[in-house]
Amino acid sequence: MPEQTSTPDQFGPYLSAAFICEKVLREQDGVMSAIRIIDRLTRAVPGPVVMEPFPYQFAMVLSFKSGEALGTYQLSIQPIKPGTNEKLPAAIYTVNFEMPADRGVAMCADMQIVFDVPGLWWFDIYLSGEGTLRRVSRVPFRIIYLPQPVQTSG
Repeated sequence: MPEQTSTPDQFGPYLSAAFICEKVLREQDGVMSAIRIIDRLTRAVPGPVVMEPFPYQFAMVLSFKSGEALGTYQLSIQPIKPGTNEKLPAAIYTVNFEMPADRGVAMCADMQIVFDVPGLWWFDIYLSGEGTLRRVSRVPFRIIYLPQPVQTSG
């Protein structure tokens, strides 16, 4: 399926929000609250000059409005490592768009990634449906590594 990286088509669905946060609260009425929206993480630990891999858990909030695009789509979140641009396995979700046009899909993807290199990580957001694959956004997340000298007594 050919990838389109241009602007969204004129019929939708339309991206209204894409960001990373530490936690999402989901209320009984379906409303979400994003806690601590972040786009970087500083890792300051006693240790070696080269960063050791570490797991990190976070939430990615994505919100779309249907427009005239109705039906089932595949949504994928593709992490991309800095430097090598290596693509890690994508998280894939099925979403359903329905009428009216201002109705949409708001979701929270709980993610855990082992960050093994510092730098600017990207998360490409793709929608596929009706025979097309379209990148609708890229979400940046910077890992900053600050090795700290080991304290010795005496």
